[in-house]
Amino acid sequence: MKNVSQKAWLILLVLAGFVLLQACATAPKLPEPGPGLYVNEEYRFSIIYPDNYQPDALQANEVLRAANPNEYKIPVIVASVVDLEGEAQLDVQRYLDAVQQINAGSQRFKLLSEKDLTLNDGTPAKAFTYKWTWTDGQTKLQSGALITIKGKKSFSCTATTTLGGDTKPEILQGMCETWMFH
Repeated sequence: MKNVSQKAWLILLVLAGFVLLQACATAPKLPEPGPGLYVNEEYRFSIIYPDNYQPDALQANEVLRAANPNEYKIPVIVASVVDLEGEAQLDVQRYLDAVQQINAGSQRFKLLSEKDLTLNDGTPAKAFTYKWTWTDGQTKLQSGALITIKGKKSFSCTATTTLGGDTKPEILQGMCETWMFH
């Protein structure tokens, strides 16, 4: 009887190992994070940005904040993950309204361009550029952005610099368009 119990445990152990091995074998491997490559293990996505950018203190809902290491920390790239509230929709104006609300006192948001995208895994997204005035009422900014929805989460990437700066809005948008789900 004891011999049967040992055999059952051995079979169970082998089966558990096989199941664990299968689970590891089917999960796609994430790229290794490094300079200029942000990898989010929890939500399984990555973003590429200039490798000289330095991480900066995160704000509410942010998972990435990296900036050019100059006096003003611009351009800056930010990725955020937010729980969906209400109906899931890729609405650029709704996003701009949220940016204005988060940055109380910011104003004069003007959409410059907008396009529909399909990310590497088939997830629909919107990429766009816009200009706006910072909360001080004087500083003019330009941003490139990408928004997408997956599951019950809204994901966004925004890259921002001063209006008329060396980095054009299309380049900023291009940084955000490197977003990949893994």
